[in-house]
Amino acid sequence: RNDNSSRFGKFTQLQFDVEDHDLAQREGRHIPICELAGSKCITYLLEKSRVVSVSEGERTFHIFYQMLGAPDTDKEQIWKEGLVGFDTSDFAYLRNVPANNIDGLASGDNWSETVDALSIFGIHDDLFLHLMRSLCVILQLGNLTFGMDVVEGEERSTISSPDVLSKLSSIMGVSEQEIESAMTKRSFSMRGEEVTIALKDNEAKDGCDALAKEIYARVFDLLVAKINDRTEPRSSPTHGTDYGTISLLDIFGFESFTVNRFEQLCINYANERLQQKYVGDNFQAIKSEYEDEGINVFDFSLIDNSHVMELLEGKLGLITQLNEECVKKNGEDENFVYKFNLVNSDSSSLIQNPLHRNYEFAVRHYAAPIKYDARKFIERNLDKIPADLLKCACKSTNPLIREEFQQLSSKLEAPKSAGPKKRSEATKHFVVTKFKQQLTSLMSLIEDSRTRYIRCVKPNKSSRPKIMDHTHTVSQLESAGLVTAIIISRESFPNRLSYELVLERFRFLSYKFDDCRLGCGNVRKDAEELLNHLLKGISADTHSGKAKAFACGKTKVYFRAGALEMIETIRQEHYAKAAIRLQAWIRPISLKQIYQKARRGIILLQSEVRRLIASKSLAKKLRSALVIQCFFRKALASMEITRRRENHAATIIQTRWRGMKPKVEFSNIRVKTIQIQSMARMMTAKKTVSFKRKEREEQSAMDTRMSIIQQNFDDATTVGGGTVFSVDEGLLEEVETMFEFLRKEIVVLRKKNTKLKKELAESESDKRELFNQASSTDHALALSKIRNDQMSKTNMTLLDDNNRRRKESTKLKNELKTQQEAHESQLQDMRVEFDSALTYREVEMQSLQLHLQSLTAQHERELEALRRDCEGKQEEHYNQIARLHDEVKSTQNTHEDYLSKLMNVLETTQRSSILVAAPPDINVLREKDEEIAKLKKELSRLRDTSSATGSNGSADTPGKQEATKAMKYIVKKNREQRKKGVQQIETIVNDF
Repeated sequence: RNDNSSRFGKFTQLQFDVEDHDLAQREGRHIPICELAGSKCITYLLEKSRVVSVSEGERTFHIFYQMLGAPDTDKEQIWKEGLVGFDTSDFAYLRNVPANNIDGLASGDNWSETVDALSIFGIHDDLFLHLMRSLCVILQLGNLTFGMDVVEGEERSTISSPDVLSKLSSIMGVSEQEIESAMTKRSFSMRGEEVTIALKDNEAKDGCDALAKEIYARVFDLLVAKINDRTEPRSSPTHGTDYGTISLLDIFGFESFTVNRFEQLCINYANERLQQKYVGDNFQAIKSEYEDEGINVFDFSLIDNSHVMELLEGKLGLITQLNEECVKKNGEDENFVYKFNLVNSDSSSLIQNPLHRNYEFAVRHYAAPIKYDARKFIERNLDKIPADLLKCACKSTNPLIREEFQQLSSKLEAPKSAGPKKRSEATKHFVVTKFKQQLTSLMSLIEDSRTRYIRCVKPNKSSRPKIMDHTHTVSQLESAGLVTAIIISRESFPNRLSYELVLERFRFLSYKFDDCRLGCGNVRKDAEELLNHLLKGISADTHSGKAKAFACGKTKVYFRAGALEMIETIRQEHYAKAAIRLQAWIRPISLKQIYQKARRGIILLQSEVRRLIASKSLAKKLRSALVIQCFFRKALASMEITRRRENHAATIIQTRWRGMKPKVEFSNIRVKTIQIQSMARMMTAKKTVSFKRKEREEQSAMDTRMSIIQQNFDDATTVGGGTVFSVDEGLLEEVETMFEFLRKEIVVLRKKNTKLKKELAESESDKRELFNQASSTDHALALSKIRNDQMSKTNMTLLDDNNRRRKESTKLKNELKTQQEAHESQLQDMRVEFDSALTYREVEMQSLQLHLQSLTAQHERELEALRRDCEGKQEEHYNQIARLHDEVKSTQNTHEDYLSKLMNVLETTQRSSILVAAPPDINVLREKDEEIAKLKKELSRLRDTSSATGSNGSADTPGKQEATKAMKYIVKKNREQRKKGVQQIETIVNDF
């Protein structure tokens, strides 16, 4: 499930320096310039439990496999004793997935790419090694095993893998005793006293896994912080005060497994928040609009998940109950489940099932009902690391581990206020509280931006191309809520138009229906009447069955899917028929224009052919001249190459000779210099030997003299075994003379020593200069050898090039002769073809001139006939109009007479009914009333007909109506024919 190892949510924000919109418009740009200034990444809910436990068929984070697949040189730099020669089977946290099943992610190429990527963000050298060694600590923690031992009658856990403990101590920089004590014991304060208890082996292993998870989480957060530090903008925006942003939220999808734990609850809670935002963006506004327009709203409960959110984050919801149980000192998972089910028993989103165990509960999410296993909910929500392990990690020599855990320790040991804590203060460090706050801030960021939703669907579980598992795909669509969204979309109206726009676009289609009456003065009724006829018999499938294809609101008409497209199709078909009629009228005119264009085109074609022939002739001559020029230039180039080759050979000989002469001179100078040095050294040595010999002789003479003086002094001071205190004055003077002589000798020796030191320094400097000269000479000699080899290679290349060019020259000569012969034959053929084409064109032009003269005469005859025909039809039209006027007047007079007669009859009838004294029979009265009613109706109809006839000049009878329609049609037809004839006459006159 995690091929990309991204078991965490991330919010990536790209920050752009956006140009001022007014400035862009002044410079003629509709879209401002945007420059990428930086980025920011926020992560959510890292699944650090994957570090210590992986389900069947899954794997942990890829960095572990890449580190084990790194070259041995890199492993030696990181940790030679624990990585070189080891693979995934040697580490307990990685044994579920063999190295050959990682899809190439443990190869050296992936490792080098990771190292390069980390170096880009400033993670290299010591920081890189500390980071990798932190991962090695995690792997080594997984290899620790624990057993039980009896000490003083009490069972205690011990570390049963001393070799692993030794390696862990070396890589972590903490002594073995401290690690073992922190792993197998727990210390806490009780009534002011420090109490230490021994742990069981399973408790010790849980603590070891907790430390491994916390180290990975800290390393991960450090890496994210480094990336954000490197990618954040280094300066303020140049335009405006804020950066423009484009953000991408890549977060977990809805999860439903066989056993759903705390991580699945947090992931599904995040999906519920996003679904609520999605519903609000896409359907809430539509619902409000339908309610304002007075249209029946679709079943919004299908997609509304507010009841689920109330169950999860309400005042008595899941998050509140879980935090309250975590605040308790000995909170238990079963108590949390019991209180949660009891408090929210009336919620429709909580599934009450008596078969659930006391640590299980189920929630009816928007995607599917999910049953959760609440074991370790309290532990994972607290997310605490034991204080002993925290202190042990703070003693690590790895700076990364030490600093991160010291920061964590300082947060946990912050000064606490006296008195009871507030609920918010007590629960702010819980995982679900921090995650809720992150989601709230994320929603606020999303609210301030335009949102687009992308649903990722995995086509099959085997990750193979071109295979679609329909069951798996549909299950994902249902979990994403897309199936429900599609159902709601079918219930809604995707298109809407105002009543005025409907009448403006589709009013002319009412001619198709005889019973469609428009013009009542109410645009809504007119639009509804028109649409009822256009969409008659058309319905849409909805959630509740068949429904009308459109609905009329207060200001707009709403169309279901496909209804507006159908009306637009009818409209387009009407326009298409009208276009065909227009095309039938315009095509004769366009054909005539085509003929005239063709005639002009023939003339242009002839001139173009003549120009083309002349151009080809000129081009052929230019090519021939160019070939001749190329031939002569090639010959000159060959001569120049030959000359340069000879000069080049002489240059090579000169170069070699010039190189050998300094070399010989240098060798001679070197030999002579060595001889001079040896002679100078020999003379210096001789002087030194003679000087030392002289000094030795003088020293020996002085020693002899001193011994004699000493002897004389002893003889003078001692006589017959007694001591004589008187000393000979001559002896003392001799001693003083000897001391004076020695002082002078010491001064002379010091001066000589100083002189020798100066000579030694000068000789050393001379030696260095000679050595530098010798090395420069050696370099010059080596350079001359290299240049000699290069010149030899260049000479060989030039010789080969010369031979090749000779062959090409011979080949070009032969091709030139062949092309000249072919060109001459083609020129002769073209001359013959041009003469024949010219003769054909002259004959064709004569025939076209004769045809044009005959067409001119024919057009004149047709024009005269059209004029006579137009005059006759015009007189006939005038006669028809006069006759129709007479008929209308006679019909009007007839109607007036008939109306007056009816009025007289009606008045007579009313008088007779008044004058009759005796009461008439009831049936007779009813018949009279019916006749009077009929007469009134006939009278009102005649009045209406008479008024219509008087104002419009039309008759009421069907025959008169047909006559009026025929008259209008004939007048319109004659007018169009007359106009068409005039246009044709004008066209013919303009053409000739």
